[in-house]
Amino acid sequence: MCFLLFFVVNFSSFSQSSNNKIKTIVIDPGHGGKDPGTMGTKRYKTYEKDIALDISLILGGYIETYFPEVEVIYTRKTDVFLELWERTKLANNKNADLFISVHCDGFTNPNASGASVFVMGMSKLKANMDVAMRENSVMYLEDNFKEKYDGFDPKSPESYIVFSLMQNTYLDQSISFANKLINNL
Repeated sequence: MCFLLFFVVNFSSFSQSSNNKIKTIVIDPGHGGKDPGTMGTKRYKTYEKDIALDISLILGGYIETYFPEVEVIYTRKTDVFLELWERTKLANNKNADLFISVHCDGFTNPNASGASVFVMGMSKLKANMDVAMRENSVMYLEDNFKEKYDGFDPKSPESYIVFSLMQNTYLDQSISFANKLINNL
């Protein structure tokens, strides 16, 4: 079951420090094209890729309206498949201050509710590792993924250990933002 959660976040609380103002945000609607993500119930026949895109466009519109000084860049605005490296390359090329990847959890429990915030680099936690492995398995849809990702195997915990060492550079900032986000939810 896919749950749609739209939220209003007070972004001004994230950028009050004059040294750490958020100037550029990349919003990444998860999945897309040939990668549908989680499928909704048979009754609604929804796909995560569509809900993630809708939420991303609404979130980006909110930021553009209420924080016009913040540049919003989308990895996709339509139902297209992007390889993982393309998403991160866009954020890096634009010197993004924040990368938000929007996904919807799939549940079989009809009473499930709430929100989750994951910070990459926290692979010591089994739940986060499982999410990272599931989400990165999309690499198998890409041609020559082993060459593109220099031997990274989305099913190997060892790959994530090496990967997390690189990501820990901004771990403190990521955790700070995640805490502010979840507190606002």
